[in-house]
Amino acid sequence: MPSRKITWRPLSKKTVFSTRVFTIQEITSKSPVETDHVFYALDANDWVIVVPVLKKKNTNDRFLLVTQWRHGNASESIEFPGGVIDAGENAKEAAGRELLEETGYKAGSLSLLASLSPNPAIMTNRCHIFLAEELENTFDCSPDDDEYITTSSIPVHEVIQNMGHGKYTHGLMLSALFLYLQKKGVSV
Repeated sequence: MPSRKITWRPLSKKTVFSTRVFTIQEITSKSPVETDHVFYALDANDWVIVVPVLKKKNTNDRFLLVTQWRHGNASESIEFPGGVIDAGENAKEAAGRELLEETGYKAGSLSLLASLSPNPAIMTNRCHIFLAEELENTFDCSPDDDEYITTSSIPVHEVIQNMGHGKYTHGLMLSALFLYLQKKGVSV
């Protein structure tokens, strides 16, 4: 099969809409066949997702999950803790902060599983997924003013069975679960 040139060349970018959470960028690019086209991209800060694993003697591993309301699909969602990286913060610092804010737990060990593009067709940001182990409960939750969440400890096998159904439909959570299973050497 002959090779095709597929790379586009950005020519200009301007903000056409802005909110406190994201901006919309209008991007003009030159195609591989030298024609100009206009595209739109959602530009936001990078995010973190934390996969917190509770290990207790003589029991199966459990995930520490949060349930919260999601306005995009107007329903409750069961998720791994996470959120936006604040200005001046690196991804690992944000992961530790989000875990503490949303669950009250601190991680003794926090390791990066991967950095992903949530939707590279229309989004510019990255999502950094961390594994949190050696958890310590500080009993000090402090979610953001607009976050109303509950925290649950759910067996790993139950999360695997439920992922993709009911309240487990957040696509990035499936990505985080996959990366956890990959790290643990689970093959299918």
